[in-house]
Amino acid sequence: MQIFVSRDLTTLINNGKRELFILNLSKKSVRNFIWLAFIVYLLVVCILCFAPTLPLVIPESNPVPYIYVGNAPFIYLPFVETLHLDFYLNILITFPFGIFIALLKKHPLSVGNVLCSGLALGLFIEIMQLVLDNLKLTSRWIDINDVLANAVGLCLGYWLMSWLLAKIIKYAK
Repeated sequence: MQIFVSRDLTTLINNGKRELFILNLSKKSVRNFIWLAFIVYLLVVCILCFAPTLPLVIPESNPVPYIYVGNAPFIYLPFVETLHLDFYLNILITFPFGIFIALLKKHPLSVGNVLCSGLALGLFIEIMQLVLDNLKLTSRWIDINDVLANAVGLCLGYWLMSWLLAKIIKYAK
């Protein structure tokens, strides 16, 4: 069985006879479905990042240096938590964001734009957590490592999806 891909990613065809799978990223129904999935993903991320939490209990022997910014503890040293599970979970939580950007953007982004988007997303999440902490609505750590991990996750997701789309187009030629 041979599968052919049209150059504009419109249709994968099985032996040139019947439609096997439609991957038309410019088709309105496909784009609407991707947008809907993206909105659901964003709602889940908002719940995970901004939902109220139990009060923080900071152990006296905490090895990570931090300061308080208002009511929020702030970890200001980058890369001190790269061995903690939280660092990798922050990469994982923004990985789909990069995939959605690659799918929804009509033209590829530059490396700088992808990096800036990742840093902006991470900063937005941490600043919102800082504001919510100072309004006493949540009790979370504000962490520069989370910003960096969020940026890495978005970049990896974007570049992986862009690479896959380029492979599909190359295969179609």
